Amino acid sequence: MTRRKSATARRREGMADNMPTRALVLPLALSPDQHAMYARLADLYNRVWGSAVSWYDANRTVNAVGAHKALYAGLRDRFPQLPSQFVCNALRDAAGAVRSWNSNHPKRGWSLRASRRKPTVRFDLRTMGLRGNLLTLSSMHGLKRQRFLLPSIPAWFDERYPERRLQAVTLVLDPNGLMARLTLTFRIPKAEPVEGRVLGVDLGMHVLYRDSEGGEYRYPRVQRVRRRYAYDRRTLQEKGTRSARRRLKAMSGREERFIRDVDHRAAKRLADTPGIGVIAFEDLTRIRRLARKGTKTSRRRRSMLNQWPFSQLQEFTAYKAAAKGIQVVMVDPAYTSQQCNRCGYVDKRNRDRARFDCLRCGHSDDADHNAALNIRDRAIQTLGQTQGQGAVNHP
Repeated sequence: MTRRKSATARRREGMADNMPTRALVLPLALSPDQHAMYARLADLYNRVWGSAVSWYDANRTVNAVGAHKALYAGLRDRFPQLPSQFVCNALRDAAGAVRSWNSNHPKRGWSLRASRRKPTVRFDLRTMGLRGNLLTLSSMHGLKRQRFLLPSIPAWFDERYPERRLQAVTLVLDPNGLMARLTLTFRIPKAEPVEGRVLGVDLGMHVLYRDSEGGEYRYPRVQRVRRRYAYDRRTLQEKGTRSARRRLKAMSGREERFIRDVDHRAAKRLADTPGIGVIAFEDLTRIRRLARKGTKTSRRRRSMLNQWPFSQLQEFTAYKAAAKGIQVVMVDPAYTSQQCNRCGYVDKRNRDRARFDCLRCGHSDDADHNAALNIRDRAIQTLGQTQGQGAVNHP
């Protein structure tokens, strides 16, 4: 019996059908008066955002239209200095935040904290404008729009997305200075679907991935870096001083950025594989259940599962593939590592660490490559059921 796909898996499969977006982050220098004014605006915006989050959590819905009908008039009376369009933006912004929280925390749904300390304001096409490098942003009620001269758009961004259209701008203030960070979100044209082979991808903890065509991405340097961070983290936690806690926070950010860079490189390599039209992954959303205390999983195994960043690599690959017209398919992960790709026999004794030797037919292979072949075949079967076998080119 095939289990139902998770909401995360369905969202990744649907990325190719959605209007893609790309974000560009630029620095912005503010005058003292501008910084003070936008800090006040961000404070009011975050209060509206928090009220909306509370309403969504209490009513267990992310219907922004319903929230507008229930909250708009009261919020306008409470915050008369906040222009009306910012109230609408905050309601939509909060709906997206609750939706994201529920997707990433299925066991703690509808419990997003209704407060946000980071001074953040989201502008839409009604509250900002961009002509060349001249950006105009709305301000507090009764004040004129502020004008800013942005740094030049990077040449690589212009070359890669020449037909982009600005959709939104997010302003994040630096509370310790007069600088701010602008995130410009652009819509880009949807890529036309491409036809090609199905590529099965098996993710691992020691080899980042191995695909059904023999490609792999080894990362021994990543393992060394993560072991070093784990050692430093354990040492600082035992120390427990204030400076040690500050060091832990800074170290966490560096480790996260390092892993993101590795995943971006690996995802780009997968999406650039020539001749493919479909990339197939396992739907591993529920795998962390194996890491719960009280199960037969060892403590070391639980720790590895909790630190395994498989979701990030799948997410990066999904949006990079969608930009090229490549479809992503998520398949049931049950027994992909124990099933012989040649005869279909399933037995956990077939696999001995990195080797796969079928007890029935004697087929031998690398265990991860055998699993990638099974993932590919399940994706072909899924696509054949939904589109007809003629739509899939079997490798």
